[in-house]
Amino acid sequence: MRIEQAVVVPARGGHYNEDLQAIRAGAHRDGYLYPGTPQAPGFDAIRQPSEAFSLILRLEGGATVAGDGMSVAYSAAGGRHGLFRAAEQLPHLQAIADHLRGRPVGGLTEMCAELEALPLDDRLHRNAAFYGASQALAQAVAVAQGRTAAEVLAARFGRPVATAPVAINVQCGDERHHGVDKAIMKRADVLPHGLINDLDVLGAQGERLQEYVSWIVDRIARHAPPDYRPELHIDVYGMVGVAFGHDVGRMADYLARLGELALPHRLSVETPVLMDSRSAQIETLAALREALAARGEPRVPIIVDEWANTLADIRAFLAAGAVDMVNVKSPDLGSILNAGRAILDCKAAGVRPILGGSCADTDQSARVIAHLALAAEPAWVLARPGMGIDEGMQIVGNEMARTLALIAARGAGEES
Repeated sequence: MRIEQAVVVPARGGHYNEDLQAIRAGAHRDGYLYPGTPQAPGFDAIRQPSEAFSLILRLEGGATVAGDGMSVAYSAAGGRHGLFRAAEQLPHLQAIADHLRGRPVGGLTEMCAELEALPLDDRLHRNAAFYGASQALAQAVAVAQGRTAAEVLAARFGRPVATAPVAINVQCGDERHHGVDKAIMKRADVLPHGLINDLDVLGAQGERLQEYVSWIVDRIARHAPPDYRPELHIDVYGMVGVAFGHDVGRMADYLARLGELALPHRLSVETPVLMDSRSAQIETLAALREALAARGEPRVPIIVDEWANTLADIRAFLAAGAVDMVNVKSPDLGSILNAGRAILDCKAAGVRPILGGSCADTDQSARVIAHLALAAEPAWVLARPGMGIDEGMQIVGNEMARTLALIAARGAGEES
C-alpha cells in the first residue's frame, strides 16, 4: 500500500495558548481575557486561541487518515518549545507532505525515523510536526495491516493491548466548582486538575487551595455513592514554591496537610515548584519528595511536568529518583513513539506515568492518543481537548471503548 496524496491544512487547536510567565507574575483578568502585555516570546496576547495543523494522507485504495500537531497550552514555559503558528509553519510542513507522497506504507518506527532524519528547515516546529505526522503514519500502518492503531503501537512496544480502558484524568480549567460536579456525575477516575496558576487561587499561604480540597472531598461524599473513590490531582504550576519561598520544609508541611485534607482519597500534586532550569527542578523536587517521605502517611505523590519535555529530560528525572509520577506531555515529545517509550521507561523505574497532553490538543489527536493509551497502558490518560470535562472524556473514553470492542469482536470472529 502506498500513500497517494499528502495534504497539510491549518486547523483549530482545542483550547488556548497562555503565557504562564505573565500569569504567574500577576496578570489581571477581564472576563475570559487577559488584556495585559505578554512576556513569553511569540505571544500576541497573554491568552490567545491555539492553532494546529492536520496532515491528511490518502492511501492506495481510497482510505484516508489524519494526524494533528500543535503546541501545548503553556508554550515556552519550563524549557518548552515556543508557540505553534499555522501560517508560519505550513510552508515548512509542506516538505513533510512532499516527502510522504508516493511512499510505501512500511514499518512505523522506520517511517518516523526517516521523517526525523530529513534535512528540514530549522524554523520548523519539530515537536508539533512529528507529533501530527506520527499520528497519521500510525493509522496508515493500521489500515495497511487491517488492525487498529492500538495494536500497531502495542506490537511496536512489545506488549499486549490493554484489556480495559485506561483511567482518565480530567481538567476543569477556571470552572473549578462546576467542573468538579461534572466530574463526579460522570464518575471521572481522576479529578479535577484545578488550574491553580496564581496566588489569588492558591491563597497567600495556600489557604484557598486547602479550602478547595476540603470542598472536593465533601462534594464527593455528598453526591456520589460510597464505592466511588477517585484519585485527586491538583496542578499548582509552581505556586506552592512561590507562596513558601521555595523552603522545602515549609512546602512539605503544607503538602502533607493537603494530603490529610484529601482523605480518604489519594492526592497527587503536580509541579509544586517551578525552577529556572532542569537541574534545579530535579534537585528541588528530589528534596521535597524526601521531605514528604519523612512525614509519613498519607504520602502525597509529586508529579513533574515542566522541564520534563523530552525523553532525555524524563530519563534524568527518573535517574535522580526525583518524582513519583511523570506527566508525559505528548505534544512536547514529538513522535507519539517517544511518548510510548517514556511511559515504558517510567514503568521500568517504578514511577507511575501519565499520558498527558494539552487542552490545546484536537479531537483527532485525542483519538490517536486513546490508541496509544491502550498500547502503553499508563496510570492515567488525559481527557482532551479543552477543559470542559464533557468533551474530552467523551472523545478519549469513547475511542478506547470502540477500539476494545472492535478488537474483541474480531477475536471472537476468528475463534468461531
